[in-house]
Amino acid sequence: MSDRSLQGAVMSALALDPHIRVDSIAVEARDGDVVLRGTVGGLRERADAMRVALHVEGVQRVQDGLKIRVMTERARADADTEAVVLDALISDDVVQSADVDVEARDGSVTLCGIVALECQRQRAGRLARQVGTVDRVDDRLEVLVTVSADDVAERITDAIGADAQVGIDQVDVRVDDNDVTLSGWVTSPEHRAAALAAASHTPGVTRVHDEIVLRARAHRSADARGAHGGRLSRVSRRLR
Repeated sequence: MSDRSLQGAVMSALALDPHIRVDSIAVEARDGDVVLRGTVGGLRERADAMRVALHVEGVQRVQDGLKIRVMTERARADADTEAVVLDALISDDVVQSADVDVEARDGSVTLCGIVALECQRQRAGRLARQVGTVDRVDDRLEVLVTVSADDVAERITDAIGADAQVGIDQVDVRVDDNDVTLSGWVTSPEHRAAALAAASHTPGVTRVHDEIVLRARAHRSADARGAHGGRLSRVSRRLR
């Protein structure tokens, strides 16, 4: 059974139990392990939810991620909003929702926790804003890995070697969140491939756009060959 199918099976089983208010619960399933998230009205409801989930065919283990709250009318509305946002994050292929917490209050949603990449933080915010009962999103997510244009430029210089240091090859690095664009020129297909590989293997980079031009190697005078400049003088970097 796929993770998505198991998630649906657990939600269906919870919905059949009259003691469980399934609208305020979200289910995450991975390789037979199930996490129940969201809000319940008391210890009895939490125990019932854990029991029901554990007896669903295909479930190997159930982790309790449920919060307990006194369910006034407003609290129920907030809990339902939290569950819908959580379900959107769990169902998304980009966001890693396990370390993301959702709090809702009167249409305002706060996202807390940690994501690996900047693109995941932005994606989580967009998904939360698409929920009909959400008026405002307060994004407090922390990003573990941010892309540094200097880091990308240094790796390209190391990959290309002396030609990048003395200006025979000149590569411009532009960073937009986790996307990197390489432009400028190199003098061989091998250097182009090396630059692209170096950029794509930089921690945090999710996509590399190739705008590098291939140029014939020009003859350089002895004076020009002697003027090396700084280590990264011909691999420029820019953060957009």
